[in-house]
Amino acid sequence: MCSNCVMDTTDSLIRFDDKGVCDHCLTFYQHTLPNWHTDQSGAIQLERLVESIRSDGRGKDFDCIIGMSGGIDSSYLTYLAKEEMGLRPLVFHVDAGWNSQIAVNNIERLIDGLGLDLFTEVIDWPEMRDLQLAFFKSGVSHIDTPQDHAQIYPDRWKSFD
Repeated sequence: MCSNCVMDTTDSLIRFDDKGVCDHCLTFYQHTLPNWHTDQSGAIQLERLVESIRSDGRGKDFDCIIGMSGGIDSSYLTYLAKEEMGLRPLVFHVDAGWNSQIAVNNIERLIDGLGLDLFTEVIDWPEMRDLQLAFFKSGVSHIDTPQDHAQIYPDRWKSFD
């Protein structure tokens, strides 16, 4: 078990340094934290990025795409993008057969309440089940990868330009 967090060898790819700190913690401290600016400089960087997105999206129906699961993180980010940042997102959802009714209700309430457009990609359930089972049996720790990759359809997004 990591001497810094609760991660352990149930993650078959985890590595520990000589002090017992896992590679997840080391990545956070070495790469994420130095670039995580929660002060005024981070707010300025974020505003510059948002302005660039708004500028690139002028004249288009949408200026960005936001993936939404219906959970609290993606729901809050969708709200922030629309209400706080003034973005015009197309909300994208992948239904891979695992949606809870709560998630579906959250998506509907948020989309309706914010007046956003939703595009849902419904994945063939038997195919997704087989892919995730194959990932699980092979020891791949990220069995959601097939679902995550369902969001990458370059030809489909051309119609949203």
